[in-house]
Amino acid sequence: MTRAIRIAVNMLPTRDANGALKFQAALPVSALFEKSLDKQEVERERAALEEKYRVLVEALRAMLPHLKDGNVLRYWMFGDAVSEFETQTARTLIFVDKLSAHLARDVGYSQTMIDLCRRFRHKFSDASQIDPTLPFAAYHRNGFDTARARKFEQAKPPKRRPGRPRKK
Repeated sequence: MTRAIRIAVNMLPTRDANGALKFQAALPVSALFEKSLDKQEVERERAALEEKYRVLVEALRAMLPHLKDGNVLRYWMFGDAVSEFETQTARTLIFVDKLSAHLARDVGYSQTMIDLCRRFRHKFSDASQIDPTLPFAAYHRNGFDTARARKFEQAKPPKRRPGRPRKK
């Protein structure tokens, strides 16, 4: 079922009475005056989107400290969570406008890296297609092409051991 009207919202971070973080979907004023929209349906969709977005932000925040541990599959899982949210809200009445910008603000990760993780997930639909021995930087610097990423890593000079400098 395709809808004729879809409403783009901005997510605003707020706190409830207990101090817990929650998000409020800010509807555009034009949506309030649209006669073809059922106001109760809009409210139900808005509440559902706010809850889905809160769950997404909490999941991404939990993943954030583990992204730098060298496991390339964590970047795929991060992108998978974002892609799953996009898929869930693709055909709903209300959706988050500029999702990457909102996530960058609410999760604390750069918009560029969020977009790269999402592209990484779209390029590799199955995590088994990823070579876990290659770092994420090798993938994204080579257009998410595994063969080019392998060549990129092999062409890098070997790392020197830390310690005293060699005499010349």
